[in-house]
Amino acid sequence: MAYLALYREWRPQLFRDIVGQEHVTRTLQNAIRQQRIAHAYLFNGPRGTGKTSAAKVLAKAINCEHGPREEPCNECHACIGITKGTILDVMEIDAASNRGVDEIRDLRDKVKFAPTEVRYKVYIVDEVHMLTTEAFNALLKTLEEPPSHVMFILATTEPHKLPATIISRCQRFDFRRILGRQIVDHLRHIAEEKKVEVEEEAYWLVARAAEGGMRDAISIFDQAISFGGDRVRREDILSMVGAIGTEVLAQIARGVAERNAPQVLGAIGELIDKGKDVGQLLFDIVTYFRDLLMYKTVPHLEEVQDRARYDQDFAEVAAAFDTSLLIRLIEQMTQVQNELKWQSQGRLLLEMLMVRLCQMQSFDPESLLKRIQELEQKLAGGLPVAMAGQQVAPPQQMPARVEQQQAQQVRPEQRPTQPSQQPTPQPPPRAADAPVVTGAPQQAEPATAPQPVAKGAPAPVVGISAGGIERIVTQPNQEALAHVRQYWTRVLDEVKARKITAQAWLLAGQPVAVDNGHIVVAFKSPIHKETVMKPIHREIIEPVFAQLMNGQPHQLFAVMESDWEKFQASFQASAPAPEQERSSAEREEKDELVEKAKALFGSEHLEVVE
Repeated sequence: MAYLALYREWRPQLFRDIVGQEHVTRTLQNAIRQQRIAHAYLFNGPRGTGKTSAAKVLAKAINCEHGPREEPCNECHACIGITKGTILDVMEIDAASNRGVDEIRDLRDKVKFAPTEVRYKVYIVDEVHMLTTEAFNALLKTLEEPPSHVMFILATTEPHKLPATIISRCQRFDFRRILGRQIVDHLRHIAEEKKVEVEEEAYWLVARAAEGGMRDAISIFDQAISFGGDRVRREDILSMVGAIGTEVLAQIARGVAERNAPQVLGAIGELIDKGKDVGQLLFDIVTYFRDLLMYKTVPHLEEVQDRARYDQDFAEVAAAFDTSLLIRLIEQMTQVQNELKWQSQGRLLLEMLMVRLCQMQSFDPESLLKRIQELEQKLAGGLPVAMAGQQVAPPQQMPARVEQQQAQQVRPEQRPTQPSQQPTPQPPPRAADAPVVTGAPQQAEPATAPQPVAKGAPAPVVGISAGGIERIVTQPNQEALAHVRQYWTRVLDEVKARKITAQAWLLAGQPVAVDNGHIVVAFKSPIHKETVMKPIHREIIEPVFAQLMNGQPHQLFAVMESDWEKFQASFQASAPAPEQERSSAEREEKDELVEKAKALFGSEHLEVVE
C-alpha cells in the first residue's frame, strides 16, 4: 500500500519524540550513558502512550553501531534494520497470540545463541499479561539470569495480572496518560507539517476523545483529515466521535443552575432525536460537571485551565454552582449511570434524572447553622416555630400573635372562672396563622400542648428536630437493638436475595435504636439515607424486619449519623440520673408519711427529724 497511516508515519524514532513520558526517557538515557543497562524492563501504562515505541528506541540505542548512545543515529545498518523489522536479533512477540508454555520454551532455547547482526538480542514481549501461568513459570529462571547478550522488554496495559515473581525480576517503568495540552501541541505540529487548517476547539475535542492516548489521538486526527480534506472543523470531530458540543453542555448546565427543567429536557430530547446514545450523552454530561467541580476546587490544575481557555462559557457556568451542589449533582448522575446498564428505558431514566437535578437546591452549611441558632433563640423566648409551606405573618402583627399565644398557654387555675361554669377550652391556633421559617432543612412539627410525663420517664428533649428522631425514639429498647445487631448480617443477606440494589444502599448504614415499631438506621451519606427511604426499597426491607422481630411489623427510619449523635447527647443530658430519681421518690414518700402523721396526732405533737 502506498499510503501509510498517520500514527505509523509519526511513530517516535528517538527518545525526544516520545511525548509526555520524560520521566521514562530520561532514566533510560542516563542508564545508557552510565553503562547501567538492565537485563529486563517492564513497561506498563494505558494504551497508546508509547510503551512499544520506547522499547524499539531502546533496542536501537543499545545496538547502534556508533554506540551504545543516548539517542540512536537512525542511519546505520542496525538502526535502519530495527526500524524496518528486518534484523532477527530484535524480536517483537505478541503474547496474546503466543501465550502457551511451548512458545516460551522455544524462546528459552533460542536465548542461548549469540546474536548474529547486532550487539544485543532484544525480546520485546507485548501484552505480556496474556501469558499462561505455566508460561510465566517457564520464563522465570531465564528472566532472572539471562545470558549477557540478551535483554527482555515486557510491555503490558494490566500489570496487576502479572505474577509478583515476574515483576520483581524487572525494572518497572510506569507510562502515564498524556495531558491534553501535550496532545494538542503534537497534533498542531503534525497539522503544520501536513499543511492542514484546523480549528482550535477541534484539537481539544480530539484530545478529549483520545483519553490520554497519543496513538488514538493521531488516528482520530487522520480520520478527520480524510473527512474534511485540508480543513478540519469542530463539527467534523463531533460527528465522528459522537460527542456533544460545549455550547450544548453549557446550555444544559445553565438550565440545571436556573432550575429550568423545560430548557434541560428540550436540549436532551433534541440530542436523542439526532441519534445520540443515552449512555454516551450521560457520560459527556457527567464529565462536564466533573470539570466544573475541578474548576471550583482546584482551578490551578492544568487540564482545567486548558478547558477554560477553549470553552469561553466555562468560567461563567462554573460561577452559577457551589461546590456542595456540584458534589450532590454528580452523585445523582453516577448513580443513574450504574442503573442505566440494567434498564431498557434509558431515555426515561435520563429525563427523570434531569428533572431531579433541576429541583435540587444549593446547600450552605453556614446559613443553615445560622437559621438553626435563630430557631433555638425563638424556642427559648417562647416564640412559635412555624411549619414550612405557610405564609409569613407581617412584622407588625407579631406582638399581637405572641400575646394571643401566651394567653392561650395560661394554666387553667390562673384563668378567671365562675363557680357554676367550667372554663371554655380554647381551640388550638390554626396552621394557616403560624409564620413560616424559609430555608429550613426539615419541616418543624406544630406546637402542641405539653403532655404529662410519666414518673421515671426521661424528660422531653427541647431543641431543633434532627429529622424527627425525637418522635420515634422515646424509650429505646436495648435488648431489641442487641438482637437486631446480632442478626444484621442475615438481614442484609435476605435483602440482597430479594433485591441487590436495596441491599447495596442498606449496606452503608448501621442500626442504632429500636423503638415505637421502628428500627432506626444511621448513615454517613445523605444520598444513602434518602435513597434507602424510597418506597421501592422500603417495601423490600421492612418485610425482612418483620421476620427478624418474630412477625411484628417494624418500619425503617433512616437518619444521619451526625443527627443521631446530637440527639443521643441531648437525650442523655435530659434524662435524670438514677440517684436523682431515687432521692426524689424517697422525698415524696416521706412527705406523704408526714402529712398522715399530722392528720392523726396534730402538728403541735409532731416533730420531724431527718
